[in-house]
Formats: sequence, C-alpha cells, structure tokens
Amino acid sequence: MANPQIDEALATADRDSVKTDDGVLDTGVRVAGEDGAGRTTPEHLMAAAIAACFQQAVGIAASSQSVDASGATVQGRVTLQADEGGGYSSDFELVLSGLSGDDAERVLTQAKQFCPFTKALAGAGIQVRLG
Repeated sequence: MANPQIDEALATADRDSVKTDDGVLDTGVRVAGEDGAGRTTPEHLMAAAIAACFQQAVGIAASSQSVDASGATVQGRVTLQADEGGGYSSDFELVLSGLSGDDAERVLTQAKQFCPFTKALAGAGIQVRLG
C-alpha cells in the first residue's frame, strides 16, 4: 500500500447511529444489553472488525508461505464487563480455525505481525489462538 488508508465514521446521538464517510456502513447502534432489534452494538462492530482484519492478515501470511488457507475462519469475540470504578472494559479474542499442524502455527504467528488491529490491541491483552 503506497498511501495510508484513511476511513472515518460519525456516531450521532440524535439518530443513535453510526455512518462511514463513504456511506457503506450506516446502521443503528444500541447500548450493549439493551433491547434494540435491528440495531448493533459497538462490541458487534469491533468483533467484526478484528475478525475481518485478522482473516485478511491470515490470507496474506498463508500466501507468503504457500499454505492453502481457503478453509480458514477467524472468530472474533469482544467481552464487555463493568469495572469496579463504574466504567467498562473489554477483552478481545480471536480464534483461527481451518488450518492444522506446523502450517497453522507459522501462519498464526506471521498474521499477528501483519494485522494492524492485533498490533494496536496488543497492550489491551488481545488473545489470538488456534481453534
């Protein structure tokens, strides 16, 4: 990638929604644990984002190692919990399935180095493992 990829989203309180600047994503947002059929949560969006990003990194890593990753899947999980001080914290987990043996370990290790989201969340204690 020659130039930085810049994407933006705007969340608004009056619509309880989030929309990307290109309009590809425009969805209602609700608070986790609140009823809201047809609306997502920030945790859903984060789980989808980290899973998709890591899946792409797996594809790049596998290709560079001549490993067939066509059956690989990545499950993203975000766990939201209340803090003692009244705020919230999140735990992040990614599970790579569909690869086995030494290939799986090598691809997983390299994908963690490629994925910008796993690198950004490393200090937050993201867990990345084989399933």
